[in-house]
Amino acid sequence: MRLRLVIVAMLVLTSCASVGDVDDESNDAQPDLDDIALSSAVAIRATGCAPGSIRGAGAVIEGGFVLTAAHVVAGASSITVQPANSPPGSEPRTARLVALDPKSDLALLAIAGSALPGLPFASGAASGAGVAIVFRESKAVVHPFVITRPVQVRILDIYGQRTETRESYQVATEISRGDSGAVLIGPEGTAVGVLYARSDESDDRAWATTMATVPRLIDQARLVDPETGIDTGACAPD
Repeated sequence: MRLRLVIVAMLVLTSCASVGDVDDESNDAQPDLDDIALSSAVAIRATGCAPGSIRGAGAVIEGGFVLTAAHVVAGASSITVQPANSPPGSEPRTARLVALDPKSDLALLAIAGSALPGLPFASGAASGAGVAIVFRESKAVVHPFVITRPVQVRILDIYGQRTETRESYQVATEISRGDSGAVLIGPEGTAVGVLYARSDESDDRAWATTMATVPRLIDQARLVDPETGIDTGACAPD
């Protein structure tokens, strides 16, 4: 899926693999921060919009919902999640969409019977270094990042219909297809953003949505039956 940004960027499309071992690409992140990130991270697989499946990442936040990018799950007929710390061979869990915002490209999922710890999230502006969990082949990878600056991004919504202004962070990190929805964990162990795009011009530049709209999405999600969820709507165009 390609969207137009004032600062030219390309949406990170989904194509990651199953969960198993853990790798660590971070050099400076504290081990306890890595553990916090791994304990809440999930790989996401959505079917119904593309041949095969669309893959992305996410994390459980306070309230027990999985936070991810909306374009990963929009229009899906089936959504499953696999916790990053699952034992090898574990079956993925069924998830239901309970909130979606096409403007901010954020979504919340509910997992029946989930006992994963939920990350607190930052309410104010974030800065500095941290880690995100992405997925490479059979591994959950601890991936470092640095927030370089807050930005107001002019971008089409996930359906390519309306130009919106999205509260974002420019992030110094190299990401790949399948990393959309990965949650940025700041130095205090809080969720500070959600990856949604990478640069066409620089391999180590990406963008993440801030957490500004997350409280509103949680309020919406709490009104939804987690066993049935909400209609996933239309697929986000490629």
